[in-house]
Amino acid sequence: MNNQNIRAVAVGAANIDVHGFPGQPLVMRDSNPGHIRTCPGGVARNIAENLARLGVPVALITALGNDTGGASLRASCRELGIRLDRSVEVPGHPSSTYMAIMDEEGDMALGLSDMRILDHVTPEHLESCAPLLAEAGVVAADACLTTEALERLVNGPCAKIFIDPVSIGKCRRMERLLGRFYCVKMNRMEAAYLAGMTIETGGDLDETARRMLASGVKKLYITLGAEGVFFAEEGNSGRVPAIPLLPVNATGAGDAFTAAAVYGELHGWTMERTVRFAVKASALTLLSRDTVSERMSMAAVEAVGGAALPGDKGERFS
Repeated sequence: MNNQNIRAVAVGAANIDVHGFPGQPLVMRDSNPGHIRTCPGGVARNIAENLARLGVPVALITALGNDTGGASLRASCRELGIRLDRSVEVPGHPSSTYMAIMDEEGDMALGLSDMRILDHVTPEHLESCAPLLAEAGVVAADACLTTEALERLVNGPCAKIFIDPVSIGKCRRMERLLGRFYCVKMNRMEAAYLAGMTIETGGDLDETARRMLASGVKKLYITLGAEGVFFAEEGNSGRVPAIPLLPVNATGAGDAFTAAAVYGELHGWTMERTVRFAVKASALTLLSRDTVSERMSMAAVEAVGGAALPGDKGERFS
């Protein structure tokens, strides 16, 4: 298949996401009434979907079983126009699944994942994907991949590898490779772990950036929840405020941010312009019950900041 139209490649997890939303504040160690929603998920797959909805030709390299979950994920990618032909099929192995219990404010109270199938995205397989990776302007990976697979990516033909650590536990997979990634998008806890320090003040953010840039990272984004986003590159850093809103589901907002950061990179935007766009994309996602907002589009992102979006339960951006 011709690679010439592919502008981005996402490499990593593709899950079936199962989200539980309680009707009242959670009571631990008890059965809580609420409702359960299932949708496609996975950091790399979410990034790919957001990019596709933003009009970027994108391919996804992941591992899928030949089960019902795998069939559902394939169908979703086909519908969105996400290229999947370099993904791995693992017969007899369950596709990746992620379960999350949300709290009454839409944030995750507890999560559990089974992503063992992703070990089948091996360095050897990524080597066979070199022609596709070489055509990409940006490769966006998640740390659900093995360290060996991540090392193959940073040794590969694309110079701009974006990485999302996913969690502190998975930070360990990319820690020794940190300085070889072009861009790292992380939250405060992940940044503190990777920088080897606590982050409590603006000065701590500056020192985190100094350490990471000194290691070889070219660009970094640190999401700070309601406090906004800190960004840095050599000779340039700053903060952009968050958009106040009442989240419906926090799952996937970080993936929308990463996709928007990739979009900005592909279009040659400044980091500040990219962050402002990414903050809007995250806000749009926070108002969706799915991990990727069905409203995701350039027009919808640019509209964030005005009146409530149609159908969003009356929340307003300010």
